[in-house]
Amino acid sequence: MYVLLLIVSIPTLRYIVDRLIMMVFVIIGVTIIVFTLLYLSPSDSATNILGVQATPEQIINFNAVHGLDDPYLIQLGRTIKGIFTFDLGNAFEGNERVVTMIMRRFPVTLQLTLFALALSVVVALPAGIYAAVKANTTFDHLFMLIALIGISIPSFWQGLIFILTFSINLGWLPATYNADNLVSLIMPAVVLGTGLMASVARMTRSSTLEVINEDYILTARAKGLSTRRVILRHAVPNALIPIVTIIGLQFGGMLGGSSVTEKVFNINGVGSYIVDKQFVPDIPSVMGGVIYIAVILSMVNVFIDLLYSFIDPRIRSRIKSGR
Repeated sequence: MYVLLLIVSIPTLRYIVDRLIMMVFVIIGVTIIVFTLLYLSPSDSATNILGVQATPEQIINFNAVHGLDDPYLIQLGRTIKGIFTFDLGNAFEGNERVVTMIMRRFPVTLQLTLFALALSVVVALPAGIYAAVKANTTFDHLFMLIALIGISIPSFWQGLIFILTFSINLGWLPATYNADNLVSLIMPAVVLGTGLMASVARMTRSSTLEVINEDYILTARAKGLSTRRVILRHAVPNALIPIVTIIGLQFGGMLGGSSVTEKVFNINGVGSYIVDKQFVPDIPSVMGGVIYIAVILSMVNVFIDLLYSFIDPRIRSRIKSGR
């Protein structure tokens, strides 16, 4: 009761708890939908793993060992319980704990994602701001063209071109990922970050361009403030919310596993793990991957919502007033 009263009495804490409760419902909802689709799938995991030559007794034993012959609600309840106990069962292939396999692959996916995010933000934010300041100039048109190309390039094609150019022809960079060599992360990070870089740059340009035409920017200019100060002190902070939104969503998606990039560069990350397991289908592994993605995206969304309150005083004021 005291904990509940404390939560209710502090608007910011109540806001965080509300978002966390919504996150739990989202994760459970995603789990139910995906599990139901897998349950209704005509694909037979026992036959796919044991082979077409497996006897009926072997298939029955396989289903009994892995609980596949249990009723739908029992299997679903076991899966939902596993979310809160961090026990999603053992994979059909290898009989290793799903949570252990995902956590083993998570560090390399996180490392790759952080490299790609840092590269994208460092390049995209200044370029987008400068393009907005120099709107309708040659630089702006060239910038928009490059950004459009960056969004349109398929990751697998870009990865293969990078390997052919920088690894095979020039010999500058390793063609595949090596955990002991950080240089091997350069090409995957650039390939993964290209789409994010283009999206963030375009959003930064459009958001900043919209803000610099507001009345308060004209007032700041009329007061004699330098263009640099007006842009960095007044325009950019007010243009950050849509930029932060797209960065957060893209970051969550990359943390969920960039399967194409990981496959091209032979990276044993979460994305390649989910892709490998979904063709079996290895139901515990697929469910573990889906739940992992749902948790990552939900946590990123909660963090973005909290970040809004630090960026925009109006949102912070509404949260404190309980609206």
